[in-house]
Amino acid sequence: MESHQEQDVVAHLSPKDSAPTRLSPSDHGFFSQGAYLLKKTEISIESTPAELFSDDHSSDRASTCSTTRADKRRLRNLLGTHTDRESEESSSIWRSSEDLNQPFESLQFGTKVSIEAAQPVKDREQQFHEMKGLQQAASMKRWAGEGRPAEAWGKLMKDPELWDCSGDTLVYFGYQRPQASFRVKASLLEDTKSEILNSKLQEGFQRTAKVLPSHTNTSSLRGMKNLNLAAKGRRQMPTLAEHDLLVHENSIRHEIHFPAPDNASRLDILRHHITTRNFFAFLLSKPLVGLTLYQALTDLHERLYFYMAPDVDCTEIMIQYLTKNGLHQVTNDPAAAAGLLSWSEKNNVVWQEGWREAFVHCVGMYNNLRCLPELRDVSHESRALLELSHLELQARIENCQHRFSAFNFDDLWLTSIQPSSLPRRSFDNFREFLRRYYERAYKSWPPASSLGSGNHWLTRELTQRLQNDFSCLYEYLVDRHRLWDKSSEKSPDDDILSLTKIFLLFDKKHEYPHIPHPYPLLPNVTAEIFEGKQPKSGFFSSKAKSTEKKVVHACAEASNATQLQAEVTSNGLLAAFLRFQKFDLVTEMNAQEVRQGRWILLYGILQVLSTLSVDTPGLWFTDVPYFLNARLSGHPPWRSEAEEVPEEANPKLGYCWTVPKK
Repeated sequence: MESHQEQDVVAHLSPKDSAPTRLSPSDHGFFSQGAYLLKKTEISIESTPAELFSDDHSSDRASTCSTTRADKRRLRNLLGTHTDRESEESSSIWRSSEDLNQPFESLQFGTKVSIEAAQPVKDREQQFHEMKGLQQAASMKRWAGEGRPAEAWGKLMKDPELWDCSGDTLVYFGYQRPQASFRVKASLLEDTKSEILNSKLQEGFQRTAKVLPSHTNTSSLRGMKNLNLAAKGRRQMPTLAEHDLLVHENSIRHEIHFPAPDNASRLDILRHHITTRNFFAFLLSKPLVGLTLYQALTDLHERLYFYMAPDVDCTEIMIQYLTKNGLHQVTNDPAAAAGLLSWSEKNNVVWQEGWREAFVHCVGMYNNLRCLPELRDVSHESRALLELSHLELQARIENCQHRFSAFNFDDLWLTSIQPSSLPRRSFDNFREFLRRYYERAYKSWPPASSLGSGNHWLTRELTQRLQNDFSCLYEYLVDRHRLWDKSSEKSPDDDILSLTKIFLLFDKKHEYPHIPHPYPLLPNVTAEIFEGKQPKSGFFSSKAKSTEKKVVHACAEASNATQLQAEVTSNGLLAAFLRFQKFDLVTEMNAQEVRQGRWILLYGILQVLSTLSVDTPGLWFTDVPYFLNARLSGHPPWRSEAEEVPEEANPKLGYCWTVPKK
């Protein structure tokens, strides 16, 4: 009876100068638990497949270890555990042949089996530090441009966007990479007229010519997994995919490598490879990838200086690349806006249009931007400007909210005008009409604050609606034939209301520019309309109704109704106002004072709205939910006093100043 006493298995460690380690059969669980990964240790077994995978007791073949029945069972379990799984088979065992410089066929079971295993797993702290590079890689983003949000990206090893099946050049990140990351045409690099890139092409062509695979080379069939057939020498016809692979391999004329600098940190190596990828994306007008947009732009810009010919304006071609691919559209993306702002203000860039676009969007999204790490990439001066512009914008929003919450414009009135006067009553009735109208439209007035609006109910969308509504009402009532007369500022008119004096004091107090056409059309209601004794039956008599119709008709005539465009006449507020003026104070004798009282409120509304509804001129993208009228204060930071101050948002760019004369 053959003894079943368990014996130790001798494992020879690699490198060869390591001392032999004796592993007990119970240590098989030690392997399976991951304390050793099959990567570095070499186990040599002089045994045939029949002896190893059979329980034949008659075999007395000599081996480096005692191959008893129990030994064979233990070795069979050890090898079987790691050969049954295809993923570990390709990454842990079969690919070890390349590392050991052994032929592919030598990995078949036979007289010798070689397995590589790793060093013992490092402690938790060491693992954490070594995972930093992977964590950085996991945070990589892809910017597709055209306002699309950044998305997670992890295709650095092989980027399908940069893989041209008709290309003749394989691009590797380093000399030790087993797989190419990109496939492009050599003409793409030749067109750059870069000495460095053309030199790489020449070197790659010489190297490729030596190692170009042939159709009969078994190792070129990288997708083949049935090793037993290859071991028995059976001829296997390649599949269609394998045939295409061979054809493509034979069409490769260059293999070029872009290794990272020696002694670089993991983060620096990652950034180097990302920039290599982005350089080819630049040549092919493909999206950028990176850890942050500022990092991607800065690293790519520096790489262009390194690769491109000295007479090439690298900043200009970078700007052309950004605008062509829509990467300058940073709407609704505070991190990307900060990245564009940071890159645009660099000393070797100073892109004024890009800085201005990014700055205005950063101010509009500042509540979301202030907590992002990308803000640290912005210069100290620009960060200070962002904070000041944000606070100034918030103050304007708060002022408008206070005004429009109940249409509070009582400060327009002179103290000499009594609250019980007809113009003041008309003013108050019109204000109440507006409050009720918007309360019906929004269920409550002021409406509830929307999500992401920074606790403000007055959003950009609502501001634009108010501007549109009151502009339509202004178009209906304005007298286009009367202009603001500067001479009247010194001697205001002497009518009862003195509109010029009211507007002059209000504009001066709040530093508003005067509206070019500040006066309304006035109805021509004569005293004859109200002559004659009213019947005892009162207001609802036929005489009263006739008088009311005459007043309504006179008010309708004192308008621009026949000159309005369709989008004005269809406005909801204007339609409601036309119904309102048919019933409000129509029995009053002085219809002109009624019209003037309403106009005073409309004038104040339009002036306050112009401080918030006007966007910064010259912006590329304005379809956003946040305000785009940040104060630039004569910046960007590099502007000298001799340079022209860029135009910023101001009320003179508002509707009442720019609408063409009808």
